[in-house]
Amino acid sequence: MAPRGAAAGPARGDRALERGIEALAGRFLSRFRERVPSPRTVGREAEFTLVRPDGRAGDSALLWEPLLEATGGRPVHDQPAPDGSRLLVGVETYRWFCLAEVGRGTVEVGVGPAPSLAGLARDLQAALGAILPVVHRTGQRLLGYGIQPRTPPHPGLMTPKRRYLAFLEVVGRSWLRFGLTASDQVHVDAARDELVPMMNAINAASGAIVALTANSSVYGGRAGRFASGREGLMRRMVPEPFRHGAVPRPFVDAADYVRWTLGFRCLALPDGRGGFRGPRATYGEVLRREGPSFEDWTFHEHYLWPSGRPRSRLGTLEIRPACQQPEGSFAAAAFEVGLAEAWREVTELLRDLLGPGWWRAMLAYRARAVRDGVRAREPVPGLLGKLLDVAEAALRGRGFGEERELEELRERLGRRETPADRARRAAWAGGSGAVVRLTDLAATATG
Repeated sequence: MAPRGAAAGPARGDRALERGIEALAGRFLSRFRERVPSPRTVGREAEFTLVRPDGRAGDSALLWEPLLEATGGRPVHDQPAPDGSRLLVGVETYRWFCLAEVGRGTVEVGVGPAPSLAGLARDLQAALGAILPVVHRTGQRLLGYGIQPRTPPHPGLMTPKRRYLAFLEVVGRSWLRFGLTASDQVHVDAARDELVPMMNAINAASGAIVALTANSSVYGGRAGRFASGREGLMRRMVPEPFRHGAVPRPFVDAADYVRWTLGFRCLALPDGRGGFRGPRATYGEVLRREGPSFEDWTFHEHYLWPSGRPRSRLGTLEIRPACQQPEGSFAAAAFEVGLAEAWREVTELLRDLLGPGWWRAMLAYRARAVRDGVRAREPVPGLLGKLLDVAEAALRGRGFGEERELEELRERLGRRETPADRARRAAWAGGSGAVVRLTDLAATATG
């Protein structure tokens, strides 16, 4: 049974609707390969908080022209407006891209795909080697930190991409919370037959990822109640439980996943004329009225944010609950890749340790981890250490030495301290400016 408030999707029994669900699920699965490389390839989308030296939010728009000049990269624009104008939102090179996120004060640096985390690290180092000098020339700082430390959400902070403006109109001011956060997302290749159980394993274990990587405890200019402020605040962005973060239950198959997505409000859909329309309905209601459109469904599904979510455009599973890190930059990525590689072992471990109520136990643990980080009470003593062991064995099997990246997380577990705890202490001693100094990428290891 799903927890109360879970989006269950439409009830079974409507044959036309069921045919639409099966059609969408078939198209969805066809985007994933029958077999993936061994070892599977990985990618990373690393979001970084951009601030002024005093901790106020920066402006990514100041970076693009000088970054284009410095790198010779290709400009990236938002979709054209009806008058033909185009907003410059980033730079792309053959090794990496750097884009504006929902907030002007967040930039996303993407690298990969690559066979190993070491390959991603080389490309990320090259990207930051080009980006950081431009950031400093514009009088700003780039932080290994998961949320704006000082600036509250407000309309001026939002990057004016056309779809974001449409979402602001539908969701209201709570949409602006997305403009504060900086997550650290990893993509892993996933084959069709393993996609759903891998997604289940990651969503079940997401509390462990949060516990060991929480780093967004200072926001709005002071220490907040959540160790992972980005997870704690985002789950309340819309009045729909489970739209962001936790997932109420494991999925049976791809059709079950599609059915679950239909229970959520459709924030907007492309109108076919370069703009957006607001259906003001769940996608299940849209599907009943308009029939299956894979393009419309994938647009809707892209604006659901479970911790482990499939990306059919890329053929990957995206793992997204980690905050950006101030040091040990690839520790979170290594843990997530290891858990994904070992999805069978992760599932068996949780079921064996926690019994029939394993999913509910991990949901409750996730909520505690968002609040308390690594100090949260584990469902059974030693669970985090066991999950680290499982991930380490899987990484060792990949043969790249990636398991060494887990040493940072083992140290955090041994100290029962995460970057969130250090950020809080810095804020108590010196305010949000001290958090900037603590997490400034110019002064911390990034690869």
